[in-house]
Amino acid sequence: MIAKLKSLTEEVGNPHDAFFKSLLGRRAMIVEFLRHYLPKEVTADFDLRTLEVVKDSFISEELRRYFSDLIFRVKLKSGEDVYVYILLEHKSAPEKWVALQLLGYKVKLWEQAKEAGAAVLPLVIPVVVYHGRQRWNVGRNFQALVAGSDREEWRRYVPDFEYYLVDLSLYSDKEIRGSVGLRVGLMLMKYIFRVELSDRLEEIIAPLKELPENRWLENFVPVVQYLLSVPTKMTPEETRKKLEAGVPKNRGGIMQTVAEIWKQEGLQQGLQQGLQIAVEKGNQETAAEMALRLLNRRFGRISQRAENQILRLPLSTLKELGDALLVFAKPSDLTAWLREHAPERTA
Repeated sequence: MIAKLKSLTEEVGNPHDAFFKSLLGRRAMIVEFLRHYLPKEVTADFDLRTLEVVKDSFISEELRRYFSDLIFRVKLKSGEDVYVYILLEHKSAPEKWVALQLLGYKVKLWEQAKEAGAAVLPLVIPVVVYHGRQRWNVGRNFQALVAGSDREEWRRYVPDFEYYLVDLSLYSDKEIRGSVGLRVGLMLMKYIFRVELSDRLEEIIAPLKELPENRWLENFVPVVQYLLSVPTKMTPEETRKKLEAGVPKNRGGIMQTVAEIWKQEGLQQGLQQGLQIAVEKGNQETAAEMALRLLNRRFGRISQRAENQILRLPLSTLKELGDALLVFAKPSDLTAWLREHAPERTA
């Protein structure tokens, strides 16, 4: 269990992304989500027994801290393939240009289908899941973004589609449906940015106690990791006590593991602050050392070449690295970042 929690903590690039994918990355969960949160007239034509996860992700490096995506392929009862593209926005306010992003992602899926020899392009259903502080207040229709598309004579030249929106802030607690794991996960996402989280957390996670031990564990661990990784209005001690209240009496040993991971998270935050202070004081050597310690904690020993590149980075670039490493999910993310930002003489 300790190893499992550590791997979650070390691999997370964006805590919202990690929690979202732990929640809906499981086939049973996404089937439930589609049944409960998409229009019935859409899912009625799905053969959900054929649903499969597509491993691709189209989110760019610079957008990864604000968005996550999951792609699923399912057959219609008539036999055709349909893609469901789910984009999670975890900005605190709605993004006006989401429809433009989604158009680009739809085109990428269509290009893949064309290259694979498809006779016609598959249907792609775009879904936006939003859990920010403000309610969604931007249009869902792509044409609304294009000048002149309100005129009949121009409209034919503008592509158009509408994405389906799941704005968790618009759902009452009673309207959040599904199995225990899905309900708890979506409720936590609904309240994660709100001051009410402190008052609601025990109530949110309490239903997990109903689950058998193995299913309780697979749902409780991501909740712990999410709350350890996301800044909230609660103090660490307050969060710990509320988590302890969600642990069945015969499973209290897990809180020892939580305490250990908490200590590791504190070390991570300390190194991050050390990097920031070193940059502010103009100490390039210390800033580079802090960056290396952060990266080695997350990925294990990084390559000698990458280490040499980082040691030679100027302070301004080390500051950028300090921000970027928060969203690195794997060593190749660091390699790609260095390829773009490291001076050519260090390549």
